[in-house]
Amino acid sequence: MEYSVRDELYARAIGWKVLEYLKDESWEATRNEAEQDALRVLEKIKGILNDPALNDRECYQKIERIVAAFYANGMDTARHDW
Repeated sequence: MEYSVRDELYARAIGWKVLEYLKDESWEATRNEAEQDALRVLEKIKGILNDPALNDRECYQKIERIVAAFYANGMDTARHDW
């Protein structure tokens, strides 16, 4: 989907306002939860990359597992955008 320059500028401005709002102390629990989620995803990806059972040369299995980890955590990728 293409956005107009105006929409992109609005989105950017709104994004900055949201970030400013989230820096408020009352959002510390939300920030901590987001950080913990991110760390869990990174640990999962690290485990996948270090898994000797996934030894195909092209790393297809590793990439598929990483994509699955993203989807399992509510993050889309263009990997399966067919």
